[in-house]
Amino acid sequence: MENIVKELCVYILENINDDITMEKLENIFYYNKSYLMRIFKSYTGYTIKEFINTVKVLKTINPLVFTNDTILKIALCNGFNSQEYYSEKFKEVIGIPPLSFRKHFTELGDLADVNKLEALKQYFIYLKEYEQQLLNLPQSLETCGKIKKLTK
Repeated sequence: MENIVKELCVYILENINDDITMEKLENIFYYNKSYLMRIFKSYTGYTIKEFINTVKVLKTINPLVFTNDTILKIALCNGFNSQEYYSEKFKEVIGIPPLSFRKHFTELGDLADVNKLEALKQYFIYLKEYEQQLLNLPQSLETCGKIKKLTK
């Protein structure tokens, strides 16, 4: 069972820019989608869709903060079908909408306040660690057995 979850994680991470549907996963892995969803959730703490959306959201952090691309462009370039859905998922994962996130970090970057810049640095370190834990989930499953949803 654990190997199936690991293979699912690897497949999702390698194909994150594609449209990954439960039907596609069912056909690739030759298991009923209900079974795949149940074992994935039991081993990772994420639903498959939560896992996919979390990985996609984390991929948008750098372009959101370091480019002037529109929220819509960032959403569409990272596999979201609309700005509204992206904003909803971003808020679920990060805690605030993407526009507020961008504004907050733009304002922090404009200030010379050392404490605020240190807070910005620590937040980016946290996000990078969260992303690494998520991306390393397949290896974690292999070495540690069950892993539950990463907490913020």
